[in-house]
Amino acid sequence: MSQWTQKKQLTVIGVATAVVCASAAGGVWYADGLVREVEEQVVAKRGEIAAADAKIGRIPSVEKEVIILRENLGEYVKILPDDDELNDFVRMINQFGGQAGVRGKELKKKDLRATKKPGRFIPIAYTYEMTATLWQALKFMNLVENFDRFVSITAFSIQPGTSDSRGIEKVDGEVVHSISVTMQTYQYNSTGSGKDVAIPRYEDRKEELRDEIWKRLMKIRVDRYEHLGQNGRRDILVDPRQSGAEGGDEASLEEQRKALERGLGWLESLGQIQARLASAEITMFDQIGLQKRFNQQLAEALENYEAEGAGIQYLPYRTRWNQEVVGPLTQLRDGQVGAAPGAAVDMFLKAEDIRTLIEMMADDCDSGQLDEARKRYEDVMERLAVPAEDPRHELAVEAKRWHLKASTAIDFKELDLQIQGVVVNGTGVGRSGVLLNGEVYEEGEYVQDDLLVKKVEQEQVWFVFRGLTLVRTM
Repeated sequence: MSQWTQKKQLTVIGVATAVVCASAAGGVWYADGLVREVEEQVVAKRGEIAAADAKIGRIPSVEKEVIILRENLGEYVKILPDDDELNDFVRMINQFGGQAGVRGKELKKKDLRATKKPGRFIPIAYTYEMTATLWQALKFMNLVENFDRFVSITAFSIQPGTSDSRGIEKVDGEVVHSISVTMQTYQYNSTGSGKDVAIPRYEDRKEELRDEIWKRLMKIRVDRYEHLGQNGRRDILVDPRQSGAEGGDEASLEEQRKALERGLGWLESLGQIQARLASAEITMFDQIGLQKRFNQQLAEALENYEAEGAGIQYLPYRTRWNQEVVGPLTQLRDGQVGAAPGAAVDMFLKAEDIRTLIEMMADDCDSGQLDEARKRYEDVMERLAVPAEDPRHELAVEAKRWHLKASTAIDFKELDLQIQGVVVNGTGVGRSGVLLNGEVYEEGEYVQDDLLVKKVEQEQVWFVFRGLTLVRTM
């Protein structure tokens, strides 16, 4: 009996011990779970703290951008129209239409505030229906987009002009199309958002950012593009294979082709002259003649090209005329094409050419052809402005002396000097004299500041005029 009781006691103790151990293990597992949960919360909080620190670190830069935008908001708003300016804009559209030559049919206003959530900027659109040539329409769009207030072309559609019982409508030879243009602008809505967030030390920060605000202000602008017109291009909405001669009074295709060939012939002839002018073998005098011929032919071409081009209506011919004749002629007229493109050109005459010029001027002066001598020099005067360090300088100075002699002699020749009598003293006592324009002048006396009576003879009187000795006969 006592042994059984002892066994029973040991069993109870073992069971109790097992229960205690199990409870302890469960407690350890539960406590470990709580620790892991707390650790995860700590990690999450650290992440939130890091994100918050990052946001806090960005606050100064965000405040900087906000201050700059707030201070420049007024300039952004200036390019947006208000209610009164929207009415002015409608009138401006009609004015743009008149400048571009379009014919307006209908103008519709579409308020987009119902389709989009109202904000600081309220969109407003206009649809303009018109008839115009392609180039008139492009000019109209260019005027609209260059308007002082912000306006953009958001959509357009073109119904090409087609042939009907009345024929194709044209303006200045260009086909008229039906065109619809949608224009959009915005109004500034000062009540479109909540109250601005207060920034500490706003005025001080604004003063610190003054230079940055100014730089950002300088970037606020509306980009502009200037439409240059047709510029030799054809209307892409018109079949280029059709003839421009709808009526019977316009030139035939053969006549238009010949007109085009004449224009191309002008350019070919001018090009040949340019090639000869660019030659290194050409002499000065050949160059002068060729340049005169070039200028004459260019003047004739510029005088006639508009009349010739007016008869060219067949679009392929007209396109070639504008690109291959009008463009190059305009460049030649404006001096955009030189005689020797790409070549290194000596601006001054060659030494042998200057020597030849001097010889010819001397011969002209000796033979009394003073006008010819002066003209020879003045024709090439710009090419005789040789620098002092150039070996040709002395020759250029000599040529200038002959020009001065010729010019002085011509001016002397034009003086009103009427010699009415002379007194020649052959005894050597006293000076000879001349009765000139009713007054007596002795040798050595000045008639005027630059005219001196040098010597009086029976048949002629010698004068010194501007340092040059010249003679007048009775």
